[in-house]
Amino acid sequence: MKFISHFIRVSSRRIPPFLHRIQYPVHTFHIQRRAMETTVHSAGIKDVYDVPMSVIQRPIPSILDEQKVVSLMETIKGETSEEEVPPIDLLWITGNEGGNYYFSFGGCHRYEAYRRLHRETIKAKLVRSTLRDLYHYMGSSAPIYLA
Repeated sequence: MKFISHFIRVSSRRIPPFLHRIQYPVHTFHIQRRAMETTVHSAGIKDVYDVPMSVIQRPIPSILDEQKVVSLMETIKGETSEEEVPPIDLLWITGNEGGNYYFSFGGCHRYEAYRRLHRETIKAKLVRSTLRDLYHYMGSSAPIYLA
């Protein structure tokens, strides 16, 4: 139960001030589409933020399908609503001295499309995490201390 309550309280935690919340319009189609576009990590998280690309760490190299990246770039360029390209998930870890760290392990094609388009921000859901969580992704390569 403690594990589940941790994720329920996530939305009440303070978000760093440089992140801007994106307000999605609420309508039936949007809700039906969004149910298919969530991951196990962010299924209970509704808030989406514009996160600066410069703060995101991607410790594992991506293996990309070039056609998918190009297709996403075209979609992003012609995007008429925030719903067309789903947000990526970011592990948000607060360091030992209060710094904020953002790690991305999925959404590699979306991340690459935004990067190639020289976008300064990307839509993301913040998944509150710990160094222990990071260890599950990176094994012994995970840092043991974050400032």
